[in-house]
Amino acid sequence: MNRRDLLLQEMGITQWQLKHPSRLKGIVKIHLENKIQLVIVAEQPLSRHSPLLQDILRSLNLDQSECLCLDFERIAHLNTQHPVSYWLLSDNPEEIESLLRFCQSANAIWQTVTWSKFKQSHLAKRQLWQQIQTTQS
Repeated sequence: MNRRDLLLQEMGITQWQLKHPSRLKGIVKIHLENKIQLVIVAEQPLSRHSPLLQDILRSLNLDQSECLCLDFERIAHLNTQHPVSYWLLSDNPEEIESLLRFCQSANAIWQTVTWSKFKQSHLAKRQLWQQIQTTQS
């Protein structure tokens, strides 16, 4: 116990630790609107205003309103009722494996390296296009 905890205990103040702190943020379940066709999951949610992301959405015949960008923590709260495509951005295979269990009702699941590496890598971009082509054929 640290000094602060001892002082609080001496004053009779009970400390509580939340088991689900995300609930205070209003995150219980994220209901996916029917117009959402693509869910992008990255360590940090991507900015939809990125020119590269705009190009990718345009190539998929989607606009910004048909795409949802989430971080790794929030995908666990996603409630999907219709088939969508998922794009998972991570270098860690174990993290990708843990994310896959949340990809319910998947039309397609595409996997690439993190966004910062993806923007710089021609190979990563080519691999994404190949994944998209194979799932849309």
